[in-house]
Amino acid sequence: MALPDFGMFSVSSRVRNANGNTARDESAVDFDVCPAFGAALDLNPGNGDQRRNEAGSKCRSADVVIDADRVVAETGKGLSKADAKKALDGFISATTNALNEGETVELIGFGSFSISKRSARTGRNPQTGKEIKSAAKNVVKFKAGAELSKSVN
Repeated sequence: MALPDFGMFSVSSRVRNANGNTARDESAVDFDVCPAFGAALDLNPGNGDQRRNEAGSKCRSADVVIDADRVVAETGKGLSKADAKKALDGFISATTNALNEGETVELIGFGSFSISKRSARTGRNPQTGKEIKSAAKNVVKFKAGAELSKSVN
């Protein structure tokens, strides 16, 4: 699911090893920032983020795109397309401003957004084995709420 100019949510299937056994965790919800939202937050892109920024077009071509048309369709005839667009733009603007001020944005039952600081590190290119230095940067972190986590299981 994507909110254009904001980000994409996806359910991930993570493999976890516990006592040598492999199990799947189907409850994790991931969030990737779209480039426009990242730019509004003045996030510092690091090495390797070019791939993610090039994938920004996915923010408009996901399986489900939450735009003004979708909001109007989901709410019935009680909301105009112009009002739905204002509501989505207001949500993105309010979230951007709150995160820029260091606050956490919580949508009860859905989840919360916050800024997390990643320190500089040295990694390796898996194809060449060459060391790559990644600069310190801020990233948007999303933690799924209990109701959302239950609904994706």
